[in-house]
Amino acid sequence: MKHLDTKTQGQKLWHRLVERNIDHGGILGEVTGAMGTSKTGCLLFLADFIMQNRPFERIFFREQVNAPLQVFKIGEASKYTFFVKNDAEIAFRDRNKKLEIIEEFPYETFDTYEELWEKSKPGNVSVVFFKTDAEWMDFIDWLRNAGEWVNVLVDEMADIVPNGAGGTTYKRIEKFANTMGAVRRCMMNVMYNTQSIADVHWKVRHKAMFHVYFRGAKPDKRGGSSIKQKAINSLDVNEKKGNEAWIEMFGVYGKLRFSQIYRPNPDYHIEAYRPDFEET
Repeated sequence: MKHLDTKTQGQKLWHRLVERNIDHGGILGEVTGAMGTSKTGCLLFLADFIMQNRPFERIFFREQVNAPLQVFKIGEASKYTFFVKNDAEIAFRDRNKKLEIIEEFPYETFDTYEELWEKSKPGNVSVVFFKTDAEWMDFIDWLRNAGEWVNVLVDEMADIVPNGAGGTTYKRIEKFANTMGAVRRCMMNVMYNTQSIADVHWKVRHKAMFHVYFRGAKPDKRGGSSIKQKAINSLDVNEKKGNEAWIEMFGVYGKLRFSQIYRPNPDYHIEAYRPDFEET
């Protein structure tokens, strides 16, 4: 039996990630690696790919609060729209102007998931802010019944489902983990990133079917990864050519280079500020 080279196998796995086959269903995927190795860039690349090749699909993007907004890296403002739930205390601040609040920052508001869905546009990145990060669990669960292909990209899943959570939060995460386990049976793809797999609650992380490892990542051995740490440590990080990554699905793995480099936009050092972030 002829074995495929790692590059060809990587391309096949990427095709599985972006294919739309109702019989195969959706994918829950995890992107991990050291800081600066393109974890968020991988999500932005996927958003760009979907906009160009699946312009009839919606994309919902979760940004971190109290941190520079990443979506500006994909270029034209026509590619994204900001949405803030009416009960969320969100202000947009300019880091180039000593965190001055931007009074006229363009965003739309909504009250319900149905209203958010109606206002969002296919072929556009909908950047959404809720009152708490935990509400993303409810929204993703709601999206399972959209009846069409939909994409959710989460920057730093650990903010939503932190490892070590207890009490009512644990029960909520346990329910959400069941939702994530059902992704493969619906028309929804969920991709998230994390700097460390230890930060994401294990009940959710163990539902991940698809893994992208950039340099500095730790392979998910408890999840059955076939990739060795030495192979991850040898991945190339190149500011001109882009960064290499191992991608793996159910023990089958290959290598890709993400050649599209998403650099910070010096004119848009803007953050979404939520005063209670530290307490939530």
